[in-house]
Amino acid sequence: MVTVDEIRKAQRAEGPATILAIGTSTPPNCVDQSTYPDYYFRITNSEHKVELKEKFKRMYNLITLLVLPAARSRPIIQF
Repeated sequence: MVTVDEIRKAQRAEGPATILAIGTSTPPNCVDQSTYPDYYFRITNSEHKVELKEKFKRMYNLITLLVLPAARSRPIIQF
């Protein structure tokens, strides 16, 4: 029969532990989410793709409303 001490010893790791740290940072080249569609289409020389740009903005609005509850305080892109 296996004892409780044997089970606990089997569940313990030996050696140093690794810790995964998750944090936030603001890079020097950050772009505000509300202006990102305009920024993206400008840097990729795709400003002529108006329909795609509008779809991109609609996707941003959905993500802002559904996925990012903290971002709800940000204004919704109007088009």
